[in-house]
Amino acid sequence: MLLHGADDDLSSWAREASLVERCDDLDALVVLPDGGRVGFYTDWERPDVTGVPPRWESFHLDELPALLQDRYRAGSTRVVAGVSMGGYGAIAYAAKRPGMFAAAASYSGLLHTTRRGIPTFVALMLLREHEHRHALWGSPRHSRARWLANDPYHLAGELRGTALYLAHADGKPLPGDDVPLGTRPLERWVAPTTECLSARLVELGIPATISRGPGAHEWPTWRRELDRSWPFLLAGLGRA
Repeated sequence: MLLHGADDDLSSWAREASLVERCDDLDALVVLPDGGRVGFYTDWERPDVTGVPPRWESFHLDELPALLQDRYRAGSTRVVAGVSMGGYGAIAYAAKRPGMFAAAASYSGLLHTTRRGIPTFVALMLLREHEHRHALWGSPRHSRARWLANDPYHLAGELRGTALYLAHADGKPLPGDDVPLGTRPLERWVAPTTECLSARLVELGIPATISRGPGAHEWPTWRRELDRSWPFLLAGLGRA
């Protein structure tokens, strides 16, 4: 399962990562579920602009696996990876459903959602899409338990037994990277959340592959990380 980032859709994987060619001889189902422009791979507490609370987590982790098994004879060995918002989704899903995914990879994911400043960042993303700023998990202060229950950092202990690949960059694109200027400070803002989770995993004695390097919060960086981590994902599928 590959999860897209905010302000994008599932087509980004084929458009930006040459996914069709990459998976040409892969004996596995490759699933690219929609996650909304700012769905955050969660069951929302409040309705969105359509008047209905989205239930992305329930769709991806309950309905979709059942559909894949019934219609496509999907097996029980799964891996999940995502970019940006999708990186959050990949690690959050693995933590909320221990054992569901053999491996999980995050590329520039937002992996500590209760870290200082991050709830405001999430609220601004929602407001930009004309959603209620507390639509996901309620108020960070009054609904703190719900925020903690959706924060990969605070769910870190549940990641034991899942192979993990966590990548972030330094906000400095490589020569030739065609990236908007705003993606450079964005990566510097998001990257510490991956470092926080990495440190927490060390405290808990949970192994993880950590990849740090140059790059911005954009696809040139994520393509490089996908190349590096592809053998890791294949190993999780038993295809190494």
